[in-house]
Amino acid sequence: MSLGAPCQLRIPHLPAASPAPPPSAPAAAVTAPAAAVAAPGTSQLFTSPGAAWLYNPPSGSGLNISGMVQGLTVQVNTHDQGFDYPVQYADGSLGCTTFTDTLYYQFNDRICVPNPAGGFHPSVGGWGANDGHLIVINAATRTYYDFWKLMVDANGQPTSTNVGQVVSGSLDASNGTPGTTAATISGLAGDIMPGELDCATCLQHALNVVVPSVMNSNLVSAQAPAAKTDGQVYGAIFREGAKLRFDPAVNVDTLPVSTAVKAILHALQNYGAVITDQTGGTSIGFYSALAVAPDLTGLDQVKGHLSLYF
Repeated sequence: MSLGAPCQLRIPHLPAASPAPPPSAPAAAVTAPAAAVAAPGTSQLFTSPGAAWLYNPPSGSGLNISGMVQGLTVQVNTHDQGFDYPVQYADGSLGCTTFTDTLYYQFNDRICVPNPAGGFHPSVGGWGANDGHLIVINAATRTYYDFWKLMVDANGQPTSTNVGQVVSGSLDASNGTPGTTAATISGLAGDIMPGELDCATCLQHALNVVVPSVMNSNLVSAQAPAAKTDGQVYGAIFREGAKLRFDPAVNVDTLPVSTAVKAILHALQNYGAVITDQTGGTSIGFYSALAVAPDLTGLDQVKGHLSLYF
């Protein structure tokens, strides 16, 4: 698969906002302006009470699906491999570009997105399936912009300002929607950010995960505010809006896995991973804003103790 311009995400520091519900326990991309996100482990991006699902474990009883997922691979979607969810920052000082979104569907949005320094650098992909996902955060207004099918040239300039979809929301008012995943949840809600896999407890929110289309039901669950699904398989096990959870009884710190994997497993125990979209492959993939993958030794441990919460 081919990659666009090198992508190096750094998390700046966003202005303070009302705290989100406390967690039980929480890498580079395009160079950003000076303002943005708090250091890992000190705050959450979405601060509205409606986003509490990001910082709480799934509710109800889970279904053990460990035996059903043994044939799947588990991965973190990073920019070097494609199908990631990059995050860039802007402050409005470089003006904005007006985007529309009638490329595939008549969404009829018209949004002026602040220009990040160095241009726009969306996700890349292969096999004719480049999603062109990107998040731009305006650190000055705490507004996020979520793209699907944004295509750019080698300099990060849009080849067209009419994209698949573009939506925007407030980090202080959003419940994790709107977004351009199939479930309408933003890729930013649960995205693994730079620094969040640097220590075993740095990842302090639910994850955002895609599952194989052949196992994705036509039904929608309510562990998160999923409005719809692109799943079409009647009776399939996965549902968008459902959460995956790693067995909280397992002592993650004793497992023979890397620090990054311990961070992922702890987050899966404490908050779970919400299903927001599907893939044509045979993998469970966690969205990230990471340029390259860290050491993910032992990530397959996820499959041994996995439950699904509808």
